[in-house]
This record gives sequence, structure tokens and C-alpha cells, in this order.
Amino acid sequence: MQKRLLLFDIDGTLIHSGGAGVEALKLALTERFGIKDDLHDIEIAGMTDSGIVISILKKHKIPTTAENIAAFLDSYVHLLSLELPRRKGKLLPGVLELLERLKTRKRLVLGLLTGNVSRGAQLKLSHYGVWHFFEFGAFAD
Repeated sequence: MQKRLLLFDIDGTLIHSGGAGVEALKLALTERFGIKDDLHDIEIAGMTDSGIVISILKKHKIPTTAENIAAFLDSYVHLLSLELPRRKGKLLPGVLELLERLKTRKRLVLGLLTGNVSRGAQLKLSHYGVWHFFEFGAFAD
């Protein structure tokens, strides 16, 4: 039996995090580099997490070394885990029902294709109770 692959993005497709991701980015910048910034001029939609971090570091003239990017992302993921429960995010309408129906079809494999780092993707989707629907993912890391 030939299988079909269905890939899903996360933010704006499956969930709306209520601003948890942006807030975690702002807090990570302060935590790691002592800089406060509302990030209003940083392109976030459609970008990978590492691309967003690089843009933030460049804006503040912080070297975009692998160490700085990894440290920022470590802080971001930790802070995201704290921000998700504080926000009024949600699973988008119909998503749970759709995933439940698709998961029963033996010919379908559900996966993720996202700009989120894997740890952030797992945090977000676990928080909203849908991580277990996906067999694998292609992430920004």
C-alpha cells in the first residue's frame, strides 16, 4: 500500500500561541545580552527561529557566532516553556478534529515542516495536546 505524506506548519496553521514566542524572544535577548527591545522591526512571520535570532543579533551588533545563536535559542526555548501557559493561545478551530480524522487513515503519514527549532515545536504542540499526531518533522535546526 502506497502511503501519502501530509506536512503541516505550526504557527498560524495549527496554533496561535498568543504571543508566547515573541515574548520569549524579547526575554531571551534581555536574559542573554542585557538588551530590552520590543522587536517591532524584526520580521518574524515566515522566518526560521535561527533566522529571527540572527536578525536580532545583527540589529544589536552582536556577533552572529554559533555560540551566540545557540545560547539565544537555549534561552528562548526555556522562556517559551514559561510563556506558553501564561498566554491565551489556542489550537486553531477544527485542527484537533482534522488531526484525529487524518490519523485514522492508514495510508497517511502526518509530519511537520516548520521554521521552529525542534524543541520549540515540541513545546508548542505538546502544550496544545497535538504533538503525538506527528510521526516526524523537518525543523529549523
